[in-house]
Amino acid sequence: MRSRFHNIVQQVLLHHWYRGLGRPPVQVRRIFTFLCALALVASTFLVASTTQASYTNVLVNGSFEQGFYHQPECGMVGNGWGCFTNGGAAVYGYYDDQWDRVVADGVHSQLIEINTKGVGAPDHDRYAGIYQTVKVVDWEHYTLSLRGMIRTTNMEGDPWRYRVQVGWSAGPHPKWSAVNNWIDVGWDTYYERTSPGGMLDFSTGLKAEADHITIYIRVWKKWGVPEEEIDINVDAISLTGPAPYAPFWKPSPHKPAEPPVYHKPEAKPYPPPAHPGKPVYPAPEPDVCAGPELVYNGGFEHGFIPTGVGHVGRGWGYFTSGGAANYGYYDEQWQAVVAEGGHGQLIEINTIDIFPADPDRYAGIYQRIGHLHPGATYELSLRGLLRGEGGEEDPYRFEAQWGFNPGYDTDWTRVSNWQGMDLGKIYPRTEPGPLGSYKVRFTAPASEIVLFIRGWMKWGVTNVEMDFNLDTISLRGCGGIGGPVYPYPPYPEPYPSYPYPHKPAPPVIDPIPVCEYVIRPGDTLSEIAQRFGVSVKELMYLNGIHNPNFIFVGQVLTLPGCAAVKPYPPDPCCDHPDPAPAPYAPQTYVVKPGDTFSQICQKFGTDPYALAEINGITNWDLIYVGQVLTIP
Repeated sequence: MRSRFHNIVQQVLLHHWYRGLGRPPVQVRRIFTFLCALALVASTFLVASTTQASYTNVLVNGSFEQGFYHQPECGMVGNGWGCFTNGGAAVYGYYDDQWDRVVADGVHSQLIEINTKGVGAPDHDRYAGIYQTVKVVDWEHYTLSLRGMIRTTNMEGDPWRYRVQVGWSAGPHPKWSAVNNWIDVGWDTYYERTSPGGMLDFSTGLKAEADHITIYIRVWKKWGVPEEEIDINVDAISLTGPAPYAPFWKPSPHKPAEPPVYHKPEAKPYPPPAHPGKPVYPAPEPDVCAGPELVYNGGFEHGFIPTGVGHVGRGWGYFTSGGAANYGYYDEQWQAVVAEGGHGQLIEINTIDIFPADPDRYAGIYQRIGHLHPGATYELSLRGLLRGEGGEEDPYRFEAQWGFNPGYDTDWTRVSNWQGMDLGKIYPRTEPGPLGSYKVRFTAPASEIVLFIRGWMKWGVTNVEMDFNLDTISLRGCGGIGGPVYPYPPYPEPYPSYPYPHKPAPPVIDPIPVCEYVIRPGDTLSEIAQRFGVSVKELMYLNGIHNPNFIFVGQVLTLPGCAAVKPYPPDPCCDHPDPAPAPYAPQTYVVKPGDTFSQICQKFGTDPYALAEINGITNWDLIYVGQVLTIP
């Protein structure tokens, strides 16, 4: 073939030479021969490169290690994937499964669930699945591969009652109901739901009929059997073939934007002590989260407020999903379920005497958190316990979760970053075990967030109770970011404090207009002041508030400007002026072994924030024996 190609080219070139100039010289013929050989080598290389095009996996997040996002109609779905169901009389669920026994690659897999628990007359032929649209090379061949497993609560019956299928459609517009090329993956082995076996494999070839293709993976529950659950785990999904010019997938709009890159400043030592004898504390290590506590009443030792659903810790709001379930909030004082101190928050969801009960019932608490550094790292820690009564001993029936909204958005239904909290096993309601510990770090997206913590009762089963105990909730800055300032200001603006060491003179009793306002969930002191046309300083002074961030739901505020109050009538017995009061001499106290800051405040009946302010104390836990405290 090469000699033939060489001869043809040479004949064409020489023919034109002969016609114009006669027979070419030997040197010219040698140059022509070299050029022909070079062209032949180049053409051979190009043919080989086109027949051996680069092959790659064109799917995104097929191993589900790039995260999940919450789709309201489904649940937690892998980033880059969509979801679908055919509804009807069944319950569907999508989850980020991190149980290592049902994960093929990495630490995550996609769990798809169809169940008929609490459904009176379930429908036949229920489907649930995921899909992804990608850009491909038109008319090229690709290989679709995946691994997975089928688990169920019903190990008896038709061996074909559950199936997993794959399909695909051409073009960038997905529509699972129009797919007509479904292929069964051939997974005939079913495992008991809580005793999984090995992951199964599947692979098939397909031909792209357009420059985009949508891959579908679906679960098929054939029969309408009541009180039955099927769980399908899929992982390591790939579509391998020639790479297109650019990926088609873009990040889901449900996924929060990546935080800006934040460069941590170098940790600097604290300034010298304010007076001799006061200890100097070293700056925190870069990986230590030792900033000031940002959660108020996280240990629930500052009391509770009565609400329409029970007693909620001061400083916290509450929420439920309503529906066919009962909810309760309690001041828990049973020491077996309290981590520290004498109180904890108990959240209860039950379906006692409710039929049919709704699945996916939620109840939780929330709190606004301010003074964060956007882009900095913070650590949330807490202790908790899940207890249950009634129903089957399903280890997945209850779950504890946390999440947040940027800014001051207190709508829990708009949280898109819920994360499960592993607090250990679910204990019997009257036989609790030790409280589990949970700790996680995250990047602050804004200077304010609303922190949400909730319990989740998954199944709509009658006569079941879930008890969720919470205690020692803490949020602190890490690596010196958001860490303690010396001295740490108790509020962001220099609000005037009482003129220590002299007590303020008693106010002149004139007719001044005042009224009362009861703080509701979501209120802030600045918003209340703006609403009534007064200043924050007036509200703080009039109500004895030392920190504008520490107000709580149910607190009664006295407000100027609403209703006139008559002055006190003059004392008929006394028509002479009162003698001038003696100048105020501040009282002092020397810290003794065993003293705590709260005990000293209780002993003298003083406000802890006032005591900390007058003595320059930034951390209530850091007082020392022999320290002289001024008592306001």
